[in-house]
Amino acid sequence: MNFTFSSPDAGVCTVKLWASGRYGFSLPKKVDIVTPDGDTATFFYYNRKFRLTAELSNRAIVKIAIAQFLQGAGRGEPAEVDHDTLPYEGALTPVRSNAPRAPLRVRPGKSHARVRPQAQAEPAWADQ
Repeated sequence: MNFTFSSPDAGVCTVKLWASGRYGFSLPKKVDIVTPDGDTATFFYYNRKFRLTAELSNRAIVKIAIAQFLQGAGRGEPAEVDHDTLPYEGALTPVRSNAPRAPLRVRPGKSHARVRPQAQAEPAWADQ
């Protein structure tokens, strides 16, 4: 997931969310924020088992990381996404990457099953 947002001190910044595993559902997740000058801030998200709350959504992780970035965190060395930080309230603009999407891996239903040719479908004893 890629986004842009407007920072009052740096201008338009780019945000990229990296998630391990297929389709981005696995943990840990990494958020990279890049300023127009090329400065990078990195945040990691780990869902702690001792918390009674559900795992944050990808958009919520990005908004919290942006709020921490605006407070000055993550610029020198990577920081962890803090659940207690109030999320960024500004607008996020989604950015589509130019890379082609991976093909869907969906098992076809019966309506899409292969149809055997008529010659192979007849039993051998039917010709007699």
